[in-house]
Formats: sequence, structure tokens, C-alpha cells
Amino acid sequence: MRIAWFRPTATDNTDPLDDTAALIDELRAAHDIDVVLEQDAHDFVWQQQLRPWDLCVYELDKTRSHRFICAYLLNYPGVLLLRSTDIAHLRVPLLASRVVVTSSAGGAEVLQAMHPEVHVRSAPLCGGSAESARRRSNDSQGGADRSGPRPVRFAVFDRRSRGGDVVGRALQRARDAGATFDLVTRDADANMLTQCDVVIAPGWPPTPHVPAAVLAGMAAGKAVVTTEVDATAEWPAVDPQTWRPRGLATSEQPIAVTVDPRDEEHSLMLAIRRLSSDASSREQLGEAARIWWQTHATPAHAAAAWHQILEESVRLSPPPRPDDWPPQFGADGTELTRDILSEFGLPRDTLARW
Repeated sequence: MRIAWFRPTATDNTDPLDDTAALIDELRAAHDIDVVLEQDAHDFVWQQQLRPWDLCVYELDKTRSHRFICAYLLNYPGVLLLRSTDIAHLRVPLLASRVVVTSSAGGAEVLQAMHPEVHVRSAPLCGGSAESARRRSNDSQGGADRSGPRPVRFAVFDRRSRGGDVVGRALQRARDAGATFDLVTRDADANMLTQCDVVIAPGWPPTPHVPAAVLAGMAAGKAVVTTEVDATAEWPAVDPQTWRPRGLATSEQPIAVTVDPRDEEHSLMLAIRRLSSDASSREQLGEAARIWWQTHATPAHAAAAWHQILEESVRLSPPPRPDDWPPQFGADGTELTRDILSEFGLPRDTLARW
């Protein structure tokens, strides 16, 4: 199948935080995938007329870099890889898509209940390649051996624009309570993962995607701390309030520390204090996370689900567009050309036959 994959940046397999690069590479074993960036998108229109792609995939978030994608999604319905739960702004792209994909089964159920007319599917998470994960883990361990005993190092991935520096306050409170640790400087996100012992990635506000840093940390065998949301609710996890597994009954080894968003700062502080001093807990969490990643979240796992989604999507159509659908949402940029063709007595659908 020939696929146009819209995303804001080129795929980078050396970046552990590019959580779809490895998936796209895995899918390329069976499909011809062209990545369409904003600077290429204008050419997509005439290329689609001359040699149509079989399907389009759109990675959509609510950031500025993703904005260009909506115009193409509306006119060339395809598969929507949902990276935002800002429901107030999702109705249009949801109704314009053949299939909507989230990485959480629970999130897919909620979305399906809210929009029963939309085809919603879930696909496993993907957290980088096994080779890069092993290399990052080995590099980190090698650095530790050369440097000798040192304080625990935390890497913080928190890009929220509202709510203040919650993680910063939690770190300071942990220090005030006697915790000893270092912070990995943000010179490069990929380097942070190789240099740290613990990954803190709250992923706030909640999204249908687990933060890429969490999955990359798991792949590298790091202890991870993130937020208790729909996407992580099914995981075996530790409650920092009690340091016991969440849930009434679980036999699986915890793979992460998950923080209640209602008590985020205090719970983060407790997790930081415990992980800064308890090497055994760090090692157990990191090893369990790595095994879970190998079992559930490799690119091969994600690609297996995506193969089925892509094959199904070709046969599906978007839901009927509602009566209040604004006419500009159906504009594809060829209106003037079609009007000129009509003036010369040529059918307006002539372009579709070129």
C-alpha cells in the first residue's frame, strides 16, 4: 500500500523521543510510506491528482507545528493518529477521518462513547527500537562505572505551559527533606536519557499518548515516574503514597511510579525521595519496565496492530458530515480551477480524471 504520512518533523531514528519513527520504519517492510512535512504539503495536492496515494495518515496534536495538517485531513480523509484530547477542538478532525487511532484501549472506549459515529481503534504503544534502547542503557551503565559512586540523576521531561513548575517545586521539597540527587541538564533530550537513572515525565495535561520519554526510559531500563491517567491505568504501577502496587489485586511486577494528578506535587516529592535513596527500587522498576516494553511496546507490536488498521481503513469511509458543517471545510484549493473549466464548457470533475 502507498501511504502519505503527515507529521510536523522528519522521522529521526536516533531520537528516542520520536515515538513514531521506529513504527514507520517497521511498517515500511510492507508499505511504501512517504512522510509529508509542512514544506512538502503544497506539492501533495497535485501529486495526489497525478498519482494518488492509497491512504493518508495524520499525526495530529494541538501544537502550532501540527496546524497545517488539518486542512489536508479535511479534504483527504484518512487515519487520524490522535495525540490530543482537547475534545472542544476535536469534533471536526474526528468526523473527517476514516479511522481514529489512540494508544490506549480505555481512551478508545471513552472516545467511542462520545462519538459513536466515528470508527475508533487502539494500537499498542511504541517506544523506540530494541537496538537503540540497549545502546542507551549500556552507555548509561558504562558512564556510571567510569565515574564511580555518584548521586542519583533525574531527567525531567515536562513541557506544560500552564500550572507552574510543579516538578521543580517537588524536587525542591525533596531536597529540603534531605534527598540527595542531581538533575541532568537539558542540553539534548536524547542525551538526558543516556545520563539519567530515573525519568520523570508527567505528561500533563492528559493525552491519549503516554509521553515518549516514559516509553524511551522503559526501553532503556530506567525507573520512570508519570501521571495516573487513562493511558497508564492498565499498567501495574506503584503508588508513591504507600509504595505499594495500585489496584485491589495484582500479581505483576510494577513497571512505573504513577502519580495521582489531584496530589501531583506532594506525590512527586514522595517518589523523588524514595527513588533518590532506594537503589533496589530503582533497579526493580527499571528491569520490570524493560521486560514490559519488550513484551508490549516494541515497534513490532505496534506495527502488527497498525497493519490491520491500515488495511481496514482503505475500506471505510468517514461518518456523514453534519448539517452544520461549514462549506470552507470542504474546500481543497481547486475551486477556482474548476470554475474556469466550467466557463469553457468542461465538466468540473475533469481534474479527477487527470
